Parts: sequence; structure tokens; C-alpha cells
Amino acid sequence: MFWYSIMRLFFQLLTPLCLALLCLRPSPGMALSFDEISLDLLNPATSLGHATNDLEYRSFQGDLPGASDQSQWDLVITPSIPFPLSNGKNLVLSARIPVSFGEPTYFADGTEYTQWRIRQFADTIPTDGEFFNGHGHLADIGLKLVYGGASDNNFIATYGLELVLTNSQDGSVEKDQILLGPEFALGKITGWGIIGARVSHLTNITDPDDRDYEFDTNISSLKFFFAYGLGNGWQVISNPVVEYDWEGAPGNKLALPIGVGVAKTARLGNMPFKAAIEIQKYLKNPDAFGPDWLLKFSFTPVFWDRSR
Repeated sequence: MFWYSIMRLFFQLLTPLCLALLCLRPSPGMALSFDEISLDLLNPATSLGHATNDLEYRSFQGDLPGASDQSQWDLVITPSIPFPLSNGKNLVLSARIPVSFGEPTYFADGTEYTQWRIRQFADTIPTDGEFFNGHGHLADIGLKLVYGGASDNNFIATYGLELVLTNSQDGSVEKDQILLGPEFALGKITGWGIIGARVSHLTNITDPDDRDYEFDTNISSLKFFFAYGLGNGWQVISNPVVEYDWEGAPGNKLALPIGVGVAKTARLGNMPFKAAIEIQKYLKNPDAFGPDWLLKFSFTPVFWDRSR
């Protein structure tokens, strides 16, 4: 049943993706170099139509019994479509489609606690429970609209809005909340690469009259992007995401990773692509239960260049 569910999710995602590939055939005249493509893909207001595929492996730690024995695999697909504007800026529409292969869930006193619920109720969770691995499922999909671009002196400035839907297929981990919030980004393209950060905040906007729960969502993220070019499409990269859960119990609010990786941009036929691997270590994580290590494999095909 587990593998049947996973295969069904893949086919559900594969059909629209194949249709998109047919519509977004790579232009044989794409004039950007590998180094230019690799930098532009990190720009929050990129001019490149692409679909990033991240395969992520996490190991965990924490004070709850069995926390350090837990791990999780996720696949996150992020298609992005840019719309160039007459003022030289871009309007970028993207989606975040996460597929979980099973999320560690803590069971105690008849209640199932996933990561976000553990953070919020860490002060009252019984310590005589045990972990189990949830079933594979399609998690909540996010939609984002970003406006901005790079100035003549290569400073990047963007702002946008993100919406997270309530389509999770696992009742044990879902929040059943519609989330909405702003995002701002600043960065700089230099002679050696690119550096910058995106700041975002998501909060629950579900009608209070429709809620049958006591918990809420207020989470801020600081997403760094850094790449040092080595030439011929090679980069040293670092893209950690710092998260702060304002609803978390004391000692269970902050997740702070640091990491490094390598990326290579090349071409498959007429289609450029970027492949990367990155490892991150969490220097600070929620006391009760949270990520310890993250290993991420990325593959990003580029479908078109809208900069011309």
C-alpha cells in the first residue's frame, strides 16, 4: 500500500510536469554561458524558466526518547516561470510541491505529534511515548509571486507574496491551515559569484470560525544564497535556511544550520541544467525534536531564457 501511494503521487505529479516540458522546450538559441546560468538560477527574480528538483535526507536529534534514531526523505519540486516586464524587472510565479516519503511522528497519550506540533507543545508532551514513521504523501503546496530584479550595478532587490494551501494527504502531520505572508530579498552579483538572503514570514489566515484547533502558525525564515564561481559552470555553494517558530515553546523555536556544497551547470542536448549536492549541520535546533543533519541533491533543468 505504501509503494502504491508513492507511485500514484509520482504519476499525479509527472503528468502536468510532462505537459509543461512539452510547452517549455529549451531554446536552441539560449545565449547565456554556464557561469551566467548558474548565477541567474540563484537570483530570486531569475529570468530563466526552470524546475528545481530537491531530494532531501534529514537525520534528527532531541530529548524525546528515540529522537536520534529518526530520519526522513523528501522530494521537493519547484517549477518557476518568469514574466519579463518593460521596466527591466521580472515577475516570477513559482510553486513548491513537496512529497514526503514518511515523516517521523511521536505518539503519546493517544495523540500524534509531528515536528511543528512537538515544537509548540514541547513543555507538555509525555516522555513515555514512541516514534513511528508516517506514510508517504503529498504535503501542502505553496505558491509564490515575486517582483524585482538586478540593478545596473548588480544589486538584487525583490519582494513578493507566498500562499500555502491545505492539501496534505496525511492527517497525522497536516496543519489544516491556509498560510500567507510576505517575502523580501536583497543580494549582490559580484565578479566572483553571488551572495544574498531572502526573509519571509508565514501566518495562519484561516477563518477563526472554521477552526477546530487551539494551535496557530507564525514562522519566519531567513534563506541565504551564496555561490563562488570556479569557472566552466562549477560553483562552491551554501544555501542554509534559518527558521524561527514564534509559536514554539521555549528552547524549541530556532533551527540554525550551516553548510557547504558544490554545483555544476552543463548541457543535455539543447537543455542547460544545474546539478548540486550540499550538506548542512544544524548548530541550533529545537530541544525536544528537530533536524541534526541535512543532505540535499538538486537537479534543475532550464527550459527557457526570458531575458532577451
